Amino acid sequence: MGAGILARLTIMPIEPMRRAWMEVDCRALRANCRTVAQRIPAGCRMLPMVKADAYGTGTGLAVRTLGRLDPYGFGVATLGEAGVVREAGWQGRVVVFTPTLPADLPELIADGFEPVVGSLAAIAACGEAARGARTALPVHLEIDTGMGRFGLPWDDVSRVAPRVAQVLAGGGVELASTFTHFHSAETDEAATREQWRRLGVATDALREAGVDPGLCHAANSAAALEYSGVAGDMVRPGVWLYGVEVAGRGPEIVAHVRARVLEVRDVKPGSTVSYGATWTAPGPARLATLGIGYADGLRRCLTGRGRALIHGREAPMRGVITMDSTVVDVTGREDVAPGDVATVLGRDGRSEITLEELARACGTIAYEILTGWSARIPRIGIDGDL
Repeated sequence: MGAGILARLTIMPIEPMRRAWMEVDCRALRANCRTVAQRIPAGCRMLPMVKADAYGTGTGLAVRTLGRLDPYGFGVATLGEAGVVREAGWQGRVVVFTPTLPADLPELIADGFEPVVGSLAAIAACGEAARGARTALPVHLEIDTGMGRFGLPWDDVSRVAPRVAQVLAGGGVELASTFTHFHSAETDEAATREQWRRLGVATDALREAGVDPGLCHAANSAAALEYSGVAGDMVRPGVWLYGVEVAGRGPEIVAHVRARVLEVRDVKPGSTVSYGATWTAPGPARLATLGIGYADGLRRCLTGRGRALIHGREAPMRGVITMDSTVVDVTGREDVAPGDVATVLGRDGRSEITLEELARACGTIAYEILTGWSARIPRIGIDGDL
């Protein structure tokens, strides 16, 4: 059992009349994490990212599932997300990766979270707040090696490192790690290795100034899986854990989005479907209405190009996808009835609708598809290995 987990993972039953839901395969999530662990050196730690509601799969489920694998901690983007990790029962490290405003530091310190800092001013503010709270605050120093969002510029660290040492000597702050963020790990190995070199230059400059950089890390999912020599002391896998293919490497499927068939109708030739009457039945047709729409996260851009799976067979979407429902074509099928389950993402029997398929149809990336399912879709854990 991972340190800090106070509650067992609860697997919820699927209510018979639930209109739509996401099944989160907790066994597959753990398997993906173990695959990453097998690709990194012995002793290298793991900091799974659970930001954006664990990439849309549910923070609580992800924390309780991955917490069993003894991670270094969990990474989030916001202070609010850090609170959700605590609510899931994790009492270990939670690192907040977007800059924390000084006004938020008292809450962060009181709840035992750890901020990312990217400037002398941020380190000083953390030190002052921690001294006021009479505690020592672990912080994580970001080095900008080319991402261009946050952090100390790598080629300026040698100049400011003595001042960093002075601020740290003032007390209240402990440097837990120093890291950077790869910008093109999926597509550009040379650029990735250059960023790793730049991080090394920065950490060497810190050491020369008498500053222990702590754990050094940079690798996201793609870098951890594809490149040797850039794992450092810790890796930060994210989207691959949750089922998104990176660098051509496919993980086990984690998220399956299902919806109930609410109604089945036989219609005459010339019958139209949905707003704007954009689809007209060319002949006698059987249509099934699913209890899922764009307010649930089923993208409206799938209109005219999406499909569902019912009993493992394809059912093309017809007409405009609406806020709460979607119509699919089940012409010639007597096996579809109200209450049946349709799959709009994931596997049904031997058939599958992938995140990548939906992303291509919508002209976006799989990350956006996965994180876009709304809170109206309950996340239900399924796991054959509790």
